[in-house]
Formats: sequence, structure tokens, C-alpha cells
Amino acid sequence: MNCLICDNQIETEMTWTTLFNLKREPPICRTCTNQFAKIGTPTCQYCGRDDKQTCTDCARWQKRDLMTMNRSVYRYNEFLKETMTRFKYRGDYALVEAFADVFADGVKNCFPMLPDETKLVPIPLSVARLKSRAFNQAEALASLLPYQTVSVLKRTTGEKQAKKNRQARLAMKNPFELSAETVPASVIIIDDIYTTGATIHHAAKVLKNAGCKKIVSFTLAR
Repeated sequence: MNCLICDNQIETEMTWTTLFNLKREPPICRTCTNQFAKIGTPTCQYCGRDDKQTCTDCARWQKRDLMTMNRSVYRYNEFLKETMTRFKYRGDYALVEAFADVFADGVKNCFPMLPDETKLVPIPLSVARLKSRAFNQAEALASLLPYQTVSVLKRTTGEKQAKKNRQARLAMKNPFELSAETVPASVIIIDDIYTTGATIHHAAKVLKNAGCKKIVSFTLAR
């Protein structure tokens, strides 16, 4: 079996677990795994980062009372940035399997008390963006989780967020609107990267205005 990221052969460590196939082999090699930086115990209880005690953006978001918290799996380092470029912009959909175990474990560990009826709301792409990429990366990540995914939002603009600086992200108008008559009472908003939090909080505002009572978000990177 070859690593999904570097394509080098994965050397399997023989243990009783692997011998009897009690746990599947990881789809990426140890060298690639070690280049991802897992987030430890959060120092900011709102956005989930572990390298800064006070977040100016978080203080502003909390005052708006749109959602409870965000949690993420990895810090957004250069290795993850390169991997996400392949995943999102070069159409390498298979790379989502590289995050299957850590993403599912992360949701279970971060949100152990969510109601069973909680639904996933992936951040939607515009029609044009979805056509050019062929898939929505947030929906791909949501498919790794043991919750039902619902499509209750649609994007009304196709502006690229990656090209915007911090000020432009925070100043942008809400790019989402409701696409369903009702919304679940409890949701996890799913996206690939939490940067300023603007995109997720715009989505949370639409959901809350529609009657959603419990909103958290979960992303691959922070």
C-alpha cells in the first residue's frame, strides 16, 4: 500500500492488531503524518487554537452569540497547506481518506454531549465553484463523520476567500441564504479551514435566524 500523499510504500508494523486486521492500516505514511501539527489542549475556548490565550476576533464573535465554539484537528502549517491545495484545487478527492480517522475521532472527542439528532451542515460552494472543482471539500469531510448531512444553505456569491486578507474577510457581506423551509435544532457546521471565522459565522447567523438552537463548528485546520 502506498501513501496517499507522498506515494511511498507504507511499511506496516506487525502487531497482533494488524495481523488479525482488527484495525485498518493508515492511508498515509508515518513521515507524512508527522508533518501535520495536531492541535493540543485549546488555549482559546472559543475558536480552539492552542497557541494564543486571547483572540481579538473571538471576543467580537462571542458578543454576537451566534454559536458555542469551533474546534479543529490541525494547525494550518505549510505541509497541510500544500496537501489542501492538491485536495481542493487539483481535484485529488482521494486525499480526504488521509483525514478519515483523525476527523471522526476529533468530532467525538470535542463534542461528546451533542444530541443524537445533531446534523452536519457543510459550508456550500457557489454553483460556478462547484462546477470547476467537481466536488465540495466540506461535504467530502462531512462524509467521514457519523452524522446525517443536510443541505439547508446556499451560497449567493462566488468570491474566492483565499485571495482576501483578514480585513476583507471580516468586512464581507453574508454570502449565504437559507435553501430549506426548516433547519435542525442542533448542527455542526463543517469546513476545511477556520481563518478569521467570518465564513462560519455568516453561516451560523443564517441558521440561528431560521431557528437553530445549538450551533458548533468543526474544521480540519485552524
